[in-house]
Amino acid sequence: MKLFLRLAPLFIAAVFARADVTIVQKMESAMINGEVTMKLKGDRARMDMPSPLGGNVTTLMDFKSGEMITLLHQQKMAMKLNLADVKKQQEAGQKALGVDASKIEKPKATGKTDKVGDYDTEIFEMNQGTLQAKLWIAKSFPNAQAIKDQMMKLSSAMGGAGFDPSKVDVPGMVVKSEVTTPVGKMTITLVKAKEEPVDEKEFDKPEGYQEMQMPKLPGANAPVPAPADPKK
Repeated sequence: MKLFLRLAPLFIAAVFARADVTIVQKMESAMINGEVTMKLKGDRARMDMPSPLGGNVTTLMDFKSGEMITLLHQQKMAMKLNLADVKKQQEAGQKALGVDASKIEKPKATGKTDKVGDYDTEIFEMNQGTLQAKLWIAKSFPNAQAIKDQMMKLSSAMGGAGFDPSKVDVPGMVVKSEVTTPVGKMTITLVKAKEEPVDEKEFDKPEGYQEMQMPKLPGANAPVPAPADPKK
């Protein structure tokens, strides 16, 4: 559970944008496998994804109030977090991984090409601390820069930690990324990214959920130790 809480912000930073946007991605990792759906409107965001604990989990964020609520649907539980604590936890966790969020290496073209869904892509590679990433870039993706600009706004609100495709300097949209971390490999494939109206009701907490206050995350006020090597 602690490892999930430590890595969850990394997943979030990697896939969110900040506007009336719907994003659907396929995530493959040691902890999470399945489809992740994000919906954003103004200062509010919603993410629905598989839970490593079983079932599905929904995360609701209000960037204006600084509140983040995680809904565990099987348990009918609502866990509250403060985004300021999440930001500090991200920064401490990335420091433990040897990642300096202020120093992003420019991706290098490999000269290789590939087809991802309907898009012709060029493959880039980059290193960020202990993270190694391979990126599939679609130059013809509609409204790529506008969506990336929105993602950057959210990244700033979340603290900018973690591997964040919106920060990389590439000529197009990252439609697939493969990131190798000390805790395993994470592959994210873009299924949909589109600016479209999102209903305000999508961001309301449903009735019938028991609220519980989450304990302060590791790293909110203290450094987070580096994850153990899974091979040991």
